Amino acid sequence: MELINKLLKENAEVAGKMNRLDKFMHTEEYDQLSDKEQRLMIIQYNAMQVYADVLLQRIDEIKERL
Repeated sequence: MELINKLLKENAEVAGKMNRLDKFMHTEEYDQLSDKEQRLMIIQYNAMQVYADVLLQRIDEIKERL
């Protein structure tokens, strides 16, 4: 159960970071970044999305075993 709680906490942290990044990506400040910087932020967001999905899969696997 402790592992599930750690994974849930990690997932919540990643979701929070994704939310903040998503909000930033809809600002004028983001629009002023270079194309390269914007692409890097999009890549970072996508990587966090994949990581969040993996965390959720791990949580589901552990719950099934309980």
